[in-house]
Amino acid sequence: MKKNENLQIDVQDALTWEPSLDARENKVTTAFGKNLKKVVYMASLAGVALFFNACMGGYIATEPTYQEGVRPAAPSNTHVWISGDWNWNRQSRTYVQRDGYWSRPYQGKSYQPGHWQKSSRGNSWVKGSWQRQSREANHSNRK
Repeated sequence: MKKNENLQIDVQDALTWEPSLDARENKVTTAFGKNLKKVVYMASLAGVALFFNACMGGYIATEPTYQEGVRPAAPSNTHVWISGDWNWNRQSRTYVQRDGYWSRPYQGKSYQPGHWQKSSRGNSWVKGSWQRQSREANHSNRK
């Protein structure tokens, strides 16, 4: 029985893992870990700021006049015409006209056209988007 206990202790000692370098003792690893966290945090913040800055349009004093171009023939009877809108050019700080286009409608959604929004800072363009139809609108379309 004594031999069996000694054998068990020897096996447990062999299976016990002791790290050769403890992170607390290895100051290089600890400093790198702290700095890496800061770098990742700062990069994430910068990325989020750039993303939202790129999505935002600018403000102008007066709305530009939209010049309707030639509307091409519809590709099919199911396509819907999406009127042109405006894209903000950050370099020139102006809105640039974008022509309209044909699009297939999304099931259960309707296109809400873009519009100019006035604020104390000036006028800005709110892009159009596909939005879910209300249940009442879906029900009346089926009749």
